[in-house]
Amino acid sequence: MRQMTAHAWVGGGAGPFTQATRDQRTRLQQAFETAASQIAERIRALGGQATAPSLSTPLPVATSMGGGYAGMNVEAMTRMVADLERAGHDLPAAGSQLSAALASACVSAAPAQQVTGVGTWATEQATDLRRRLTVLQQRPDGDMTNAAVLGFGLFGGSAPDPNGLGNTLTAAAAGDPSALEKVVAAQNTGKDPTLAARVSAWWQLLDPATRKRIIDAAPHLIGSLNGVPAATRDSANRAYLGLRKSAVGKRLAELREQEARMKQGARQSYIRMEIDALEAEQRQIGAIEKSLALGGVNGRPPAFLLNFELGGLGKAAISFGDPDKADSVVTSVPGTGSKLEGIGGDASRAATLWDRASSTAPSHTKTASIIWLGYEAPQLDAGILRADTSVASPNLAQAGAGSLASFLDGLHATHQPTGTPRFTVLGHSYGSVVTGMAALTRKGTFADQLILVGSPGTMAARASDLGVKQVWVGESPQDPIADLGHLPLSGGRNPVSGVLTPWLPNGAGPFGTDPSNIAFGANRFVVDPKPASGPLAFTGYDIGAHSGYWDSQSESLKNMGFIINGQYDQVSKLPTPKQAPPPTPHLTPPPQPVPSSEPASPPPPVPQPSPTPTGD
Repeated sequence: MRQMTAHAWVGGGAGPFTQATRDQRTRLQQAFETAASQIAERIRALGGQATAPSLSTPLPVATSMGGGYAGMNVEAMTRMVADLERAGHDLPAAGSQLSAALASACVSAAPAQQVTGVGTWATEQATDLRRRLTVLQQRPDGDMTNAAVLGFGLFGGSAPDPNGLGNTLTAAAAGDPSALEKVVAAQNTGKDPTLAARVSAWWQLLDPATRKRIIDAAPHLIGSLNGVPAATRDSANRAYLGLRKSAVGKRLAELREQEARMKQGARQSYIRMEIDALEAEQRQIGAIEKSLALGGVNGRPPAFLLNFELGGLGKAAISFGDPDKADSVVTSVPGTGSKLEGIGGDASRAATLWDRASSTAPSHTKTASIIWLGYEAPQLDAGILRADTSVASPNLAQAGAGSLASFLDGLHATHQPTGTPRFTVLGHSYGSVVTGMAALTRKGTFADQLILVGSPGTMAARASDLGVKQVWVGESPQDPIADLGHLPLSGGRNPVSGVLTPWLPNGAGPFGTDPSNIAFGANRFVVDPKPASGPLAFTGYDIGAHSGYWDSQSESLKNMGFIINGQYDQVSKLPTPKQAPPPTPHLTPPPQPVPSSEPASPPPPVPQPSPTPTGD
C-alpha cells in the first residue's frame, strides 16, 4: 500500500493521519512476514527446507519543502483517496486468499485477519476523505484552500479533540447558540492554538444555507469568532451594530419619556443609571462608525469590522484592507488609556500606517492595517493604585494576551494563500506588554516580526525569547512612559487593601528588560528627537512624545512603514555601540638590579652527579 503523507505544516489531523497510515502499512508488512514465517516453519517441520523471504520495503515519506504553505494539491489528494479505495477493495480479497493458504498449511490464520483489517481501515478512511474532498473542491477558491482547511477539513476525521470543541462546533451547526458561546469563550482564553484553524475548517465545510441560518441567529458571535473569514465577520458585525444602534435608540426614547413623567426618587435614579449606560453605548457605536468611515477614502481600502463589544470600556478590532487577501498584515495593539469611546485616534494611527506602508510598497502588494483593542487597557484613574488594574502591573496584559494570541491564530487560519504573507504586530506603550506576553504563548507561530514603540517592556529578558524572526524597537528620547522599563517597580499589592505598593526594588523593570536596552538584543530604529515642553520639560521629558511616533513625515513613521513592507535596507537604524577593546598591556623591560654596598652572596653550589661505585 502506497504511503501518502500531507505536508507537516498543515497541522490539524494531517499528522495523526500520516502516522496512522504508516502504522497500518507496518501492520500489513508484519502480517505477510508472519504468514511467510509460519509456512516456512511448517515446511521445515515436515522435513523440507524453506527460508521465509523478507517482505520489508522502504517507507517513503513526503517531507515539507522550504517556504510557506501554497495551497492544496487536489490532484495529489485525489490520488491518495484512490489509493486508499483500491487498498480497501484489494486487501480483503488478499486476506481471503491468504486465509485459505494458511488453513491448508495447518497454521494460524491470524495474519490473514490482520490483512483484512487494514483493508477495512482503508475503506473507512477513503469514504470520509472522499466526502470531505468533494466539499473542498466546491469552494470558490478551488485548490487554493488554506492550511487550516486542509489540516482540519480534509483530515479532520483524524484530528485530536481533547477539549471536545469539535463536537461543540457540530452542535453549533445544528442550531445550538449556546455552543457558539462556548467556542467564543474558549478562544478568548487563548489556551488552544489550533482552535481558530478548527473553526476555519468547520465554517468553510458548512453549506451556504447553514451559514446564513447561523449568522441570522447569532451575528455577534459569528462576528467575533476567530477562524471565520474577515468579510463574513464584517458583514455580521455591521448587521449586529445596526440592530444594536436601533435597539439602544428606541430604549433611550422610552426611558427619557419615563424619566420626564416621574418625580425625583429612587426609581428615577435607577432609570438615570440605565440612561447613562445606554448613552455610553451610543457614544461607543458612534466611535466605531467614525472609525469605519476612515476606510474607503483617500485611496484606502474599505474598513472591516472584525469584532466589537459594547459596554464598560468596550472592545473592537477594525482592519483597513482585507487581512485574508493581504500580502502584509500589521496588527496594532494600543496601550494605557485606550477604550472604545476613544478608538478614533487609534484607528487613525492604523490608517496612517496603511498610508505610509502602501506608499513605499512594491506595486500590486496588498496591505492590511488592523487596530486591535481586544483587551481592557489600564486607565489613568483611581484603578492605577490597584495591582490588578495598574499600568505598573502586568495583570491586565496577561488577561489580554490570550485574546490577542487567538486573534492572530485566526488571521493565520483564514489567510488565503498568496505566496508567503508577512505578519507584523505593533505594540505601543502598555500594548507592547500585551504583545510580548502573547508572543511568548505562541513562539514560532505568533508573527514574523514585532515593532515596539514607547515600550516599557515585553515580560521577556531578550528579544530572542519572543519566538519571532525580528524585533524592532523605536523610542523617543523624550518619552517618559518608555523609560518605565528602567524603573524597579515590583507591582506588589498590600495584602489587606489591595493597593499597589510602588517603588519596591526588584532588580529589573516591572515588565522585563527595557526593549531599548542594547542587552535586549532588538533592532533599534531612529525616532526624531524633539525639544521637551510641557510640565515635564525641566526633566527633559515630554508626555506628547509618547504619542508622536505616527506624526506625519516623521522618521519613526517612515521606518515603521519600511519594516512592515520588509524593506529593511531602507530603515534608519541606530548603531549598536561596540564595546571598547581591552587595553593592550604595555610591555616594559624588567627592572635592573639596584647597586648595593652589601657584598654579593656567593652563588649556590651546583649539584654534582654521584660518583659511580667500583667493584662488581
